[in-house]
Amino acid sequence: MRDPFSLFRLVSSLSLLVSPLLADSVSGTIQLDGKAYPLRHAVGVRVASQSGARANVTRVAFSDAALSPEQLRSTTGLLPGMKQGPIHGVTMEFNNDRSSFSLGVIHSEQSGSASLAGTMEQVQFTTHIAQHVAAPARWRSGGWGNLRLAADCRFAVSIGAPPAPQTGVLKKAAGVYSLAPVQAYLALRAAVQALDVAAIRKLARYPQDFQGPDGLKFVKMMKEDEPTGIVVVEATQGADTATLTVTGTKAGKPVRKTFTMQLNDGRWTTNNDNWEAN
Repeated sequence: MRDPFSLFRLVSSLSLLVSPLLADSVSGTIQLDGKAYPLRHAVGVRVASQSGARANVTRVAFSDAALSPEQLRSTTGLLPGMKQGPIHGVTMEFNNDRSSFSLGVIHSEQSGSASLAGTMEQVQFTTHIAQHVAAPARWRSGGWGNLRLAADCRFAVSIGAPPAPQTGVLKKAAGVYSLAPVQAYLALRAAVQALDVAAIRKLARYPQDFQGPDGLKFVKMMKEDEPTGIVVVEATQGADTATLTVTGTKAGKPVRKTFTMQLNDGRWTTNNDNWEAN
């Protein structure tokens, strides 16, 4: 007679084998400017691609202090909203077939940041599925922006699913102009047309792009790229995202484009301040 508890024991045994594999873990160190930091925390999420492609990508981070999935999903960067003290590590972002890859440095003592795009020769995955990634990774010491980076680690990270899209009431025609994200969007476009660099710094997602002597030059390039007669014809606003459908005229022809906006730190901004980049 079959043991009635055999299936239960088998499932329990398998769960003991699988659970450690699915736990978030990282071992190894990262060296920044010759100083070594032990990597203790790993986190992974799925996020919308910032390249303009309508797809999600995997983003993971390894650091000496803990990061939350919400911090890793932030579109304004990791360091501005962090309050837990010094933190050092790396972030990686890649698409499903790993043909696109970027690497970033987390260094709370640095006012700037460094990033690198390319291929993934340094990362040899042992697991890469929708819910879990694992691999050894090694970056040799070398100059990278104002930093010198070296890393040697092994990680296993469960991947948090992207948040469900938030929907709101669709508004059209004059009704869109009561929405805060529409007001913010039109204010930025008006500032670009007026070449008002000071106003753009208050409205832009990346105000640092408009600092210094090249700020006005960048705004002039943006103005040349934009259509005239911009009108928001419809918009949907959720709790912290909004979708705007915009029309205008460029080179004598009508154009139509959809923009996604996010609410961060009380400000509505687009994915990119430049019309063409969006």
